[in-house]
Amino acid sequence: MSPLATKRLSNAAALSDAELLLAIAEGELGPLGILFDRYHEPLRQFLLRAAPNVADVDDLVQETFLTATRAAASFDGRASALPFLMGIATQLLRRRKRTFVRLRALYDAFCAAPTASRQSPEEHVNQAQEEALLQAAIARLSDERRIVLVMVEYNGMSGPEVAQILGTPVGTVWRRLHEARAELRRTLQRGGR
Repeated sequence: MSPLATKRLSNAAALSDAELLLAIAEGELGPLGILFDRYHEPLRQFLLRAAPNVADVDDLVQETFLTATRAAASFDGRASALPFLMGIATQLLRRRKRTFVRLRALYDAFCAAPTASRQSPEEHVNQAQEEALLQAAIARLSDERRIVLVMVEYNGMSGPEVAQILGTPVGTVWRRLHEARAELRRTLQRGGR
């Protein structure tokens, strides 16, 4: 640990929120405990009112502080870190809600799916062949294109979500998706070759 880091930790309780987050951004985790002590209760109270499921609140508080360690460099230097932490918590709430809505839709679709197939054996074979062609065509895509296609088309993710996961600009995600769809279309028009 550097002498500056040792000095910071020795009087960390007297540091401002901006100084604590700067130290966290530089890789020091000691100041995170002080930030947690300052703001976990106000953040918890906010989440108790904002979260649809009270059982998730403590997990969300922990997740907020963990996310704050990765986002510390983006702190704007305000006097209080509470708005910064509440913003992170709000994003986490929205992400959980989107995930829940998506899972609920999948569950509802699964429950509504007919249990017995009304297809003739010939139709069933044709469908299986088409699915095999599609899977083979998807497998031939480059990793970059295939991953974006699967995340958007099969997992129902938005472009910004995929961009955040992959660490790429949103425009790059849309370009890769467009290229993947065009390549699939060409491959399937040639009969999978």
